[in-house]
Amino acid sequence: MCASKLAQIALDNPLRTLFDYSVPGDLVSALQPGCRVWVPFGKRRVIGIFIGMIDHSEVDADRLKNIQQVIDEKPVFDPAVMALLTWAAYYYHYSLGAALFTALPPALRKATASTQLTQQYWLINQLPSEALQRAPKQQAIYTWCKQQAHDLIPVAQLQQQFPNSRATLKALVEKGYLVPHEAAAQTQSRPLLIKHQTVTLSDAQQDVSQQLLERLGQFNTTLLEGVTGSGKTEVYFSVIEQVIHDSASQVLILVPEIGLTPQLVARIENHFTAEIGVLHSNVSEKQRLSTWLRISQGDIRIVIGTRLAVFTPMPELKLIIIDEEHDASFKQQEGFMYHARDVAIYRAKQSNIPVILGSATPSFESLNNVSAKKYHHLQLAQRAHSSQLPLIHTCDMRNESASAILSSTLMDAMQQHLAQGKQVILFLNRRGYAPALFCYDCGWIAQCPRCDANMTYHATHDCMYCHHCDKQMDKPDNCVSCQSDNLILMGHGTQRIEEVLKQKFPTSSYVRLDRDSTRQKGSMERLLQDIHAHRYQIVIGTQLLSKGHDFPDVSLVGILDIDHGIYSADFRAMERSAQLLIQVAGRAGRRQIRGEVYVQTHNPHHPLLNTLINENYANFAQQALKARAEYQLPPYTHHVSLRARATDQAKVQHFLDQAKSIGREILSDQISIQGPIIPIMEKRAGQYRAFILLTRPHRGIYSDQIQLWIHKISTLRAARRVHWTVDVDPIDAY
Repeated sequence: MCASKLAQIALDNPLRTLFDYSVPGDLVSALQPGCRVWVPFGKRRVIGIFIGMIDHSEVDADRLKNIQQVIDEKPVFDPAVMALLTWAAYYYHYSLGAALFTALPPALRKATASTQLTQQYWLINQLPSEALQRAPKQQAIYTWCKQQAHDLIPVAQLQQQFPNSRATLKALVEKGYLVPHEAAAQTQSRPLLIKHQTVTLSDAQQDVSQQLLERLGQFNTTLLEGVTGSGKTEVYFSVIEQVIHDSASQVLILVPEIGLTPQLVARIENHFTAEIGVLHSNVSEKQRLSTWLRISQGDIRIVIGTRLAVFTPMPELKLIIIDEEHDASFKQQEGFMYHARDVAIYRAKQSNIPVILGSATPSFESLNNVSAKKYHHLQLAQRAHSSQLPLIHTCDMRNESASAILSSTLMDAMQQHLAQGKQVILFLNRRGYAPALFCYDCGWIAQCPRCDANMTYHATHDCMYCHHCDKQMDKPDNCVSCQSDNLILMGHGTQRIEEVLKQKFPTSSYVRLDRDSTRQKGSMERLLQDIHAHRYQIVIGTQLLSKGHDFPDVSLVGILDIDHGIYSADFRAMERSAQLLIQVAGRAGRRQIRGEVYVQTHNPHHPLLNTLINENYANFAQQALKARAEYQLPPYTHHVSLRARATDQAKVQHFLDQAKSIGREILSDQISIQGPIIPIMEKRAGQYRAFILLTRPHRGIYSDQIQLWIHKISTLRAARRVHWTVDVDPIDAY
């Protein structure tokens, strides 16, 4: 027991506990929940986050260490976000400290970053400009600077006035005319003006918008299901107008992928004059911190971000929009494995504000919540601008040669559409050139030495590449097993499609849009601009193409391999394949000309595939959900996965066996325990993997029991010999 002032501190480590510290008298008044502090931890000095004062500690008084310093004058997290993160850490069974630090901008995880907003300026030295007569560009800039009202000119203002002048500014600095200077930023929210008084809406859009407007000001969740091209974004804008017009209200828009952000930002900037805050991992640390701080102070009204943006402090938050709510990218797959959609809904409830979930292919979870009357359901069944949904055809690949990659039917259609000056998309969710290298003589297949997976051949670098652990090696000239040189590349990826196009469509320009071609910063934006500018007639791509892009000139889409999802062992695979098919198909014919979609398959009579193609996504989902209910699979039950991995297979098995034994002792009979289960890819990146699957009838119940189970298994000696994680509501097979 301890009578002096005591505090609980959250630290950035995986331990699911808070740490007790003594508070020196001179620091008591400076401590506020959500502030960063310096504390000793073992032999190190680390940053923690102050959670609150406590009356007593289980740690002996003489063993308690003092908080050394309070870093922040104001908390980095407001009470609402602290409560949100506390709930999320509990629900996902994760360390609160690690969750808090995950939610911070990377710069604030270090002590060097300040929460004080600063701005970069040029300090103008009063020197005679005549000395610059032989450098007219330098003289022009310096003369303009001297004509301003202040000696401090914001760097951004000067850059806007004189773009592409880096070398000239460098020369002025070297000569002493300009001096870099950093000072406190004088920021305020830009007044909101709407460039177009109202969004032009169709009758259907107007009806949906009106219903959404009537639900403002209180918590509710609305699933806005609109076919591709139906104008969901215009509906978003009409609601945003109402929310932030003539008030300091803020709106958070979550998108699944970084690649969608520039397009959405451009559309919003074309409609509103309000400054847009953009938060994702491709933004520099410095810019991300500045934007995050300005948002947390209420200076930025409209915020667009990927999943982590859901934890951004927004004091005047009045609306959350989640675009493409079905997308798996909203689920974090390592570390703090939260689902941004579900966290956003909890945040909306916590703040008593509405949340809109938009999608042309809603997740089965959201459709089930509509059926359970938990979500309001609005639909846009027709495309905007009088355009029609594309016609979808199947290409029976059983009628083609075994080596055919593009069916004759699809190639004929491509010729027709290209002749009309239109663009074509070829979709294949498999990058690289060929997914396997095979020895014709002995059957050997090139496998990754670190994973239970084949190596993929990449023609661009003439190497074998593992898509699971990033292992690379040279392509062998001879079979490793029998030394034969009769090696065959099996299957096809996006790079191989380029080769086919070069042979079959030699006069057509094409571009590949996948993770390999968009690795460099800004490459995605440049490629999208080139596609919009019609520099390419054919676009080959992976699922990056399915993320809501609007290509006005695309009239034909070819989906080259739908069968992979049909035959997968993952019970969610058919749902995802259906969503991909509908989303990619939706890129076709988004203007006056009706688009066409050709789906290549070896199983044209598959019942669910036929329902999807010949009827609609809603009927497909209804049938698929019946099967889920029959087998008691999510969303009708709820999973928690305990995953383990180690270089020693026996250690993984031993740990999971012990964990299962403890679970049987303390978990309710209502929770079924399956496993240990060996995944299809048991070995990945040199480590063996397995998991235990808990199934509970209702979401969130028995969380205390599961928390106790996790605590008990964390004390096992076997737990220290493996790397283990808990994934609540997993969306991927391990």
